[in-house]
Amino acid sequence: MTFLDEQLASLPSMEGRSAEESRSFMVDGKCSRFFEVLSGSCLIATTWRELPSSDEVTGVVSLSAGDGCLVLPGEPYLLKTAPGSEVSEFVLGNYVQ
Repeated sequence: MTFLDEQLASLPSMEGRSAEESRSFMVDGKCSRFFEVLSGSCLIATTWRELPSSDEVTGVVSLSAGDGCLVLPGEPYLLKTAPGSEVSEFVLGNYVQ
């Protein structure tokens, strides 16, 4: 098990991979994901964590250039980017024992 601050300190640079838009809710049961908007804007939606089959949007975060959002392990998320936007994605450690 690792902690978020350890993972951030171990990154060789703050350059993540290019984030891809979601067609349906995604869930990573082991790792956290950090999304950073480099240009433009995006929306990150979530749904009920208690119901894995749920596809009803229960919360939305609107991000613009310079903003970031952390998605915790097991948290369903859906990423939608505005045309011409650039969003980086960082996969941070294994937090589940």
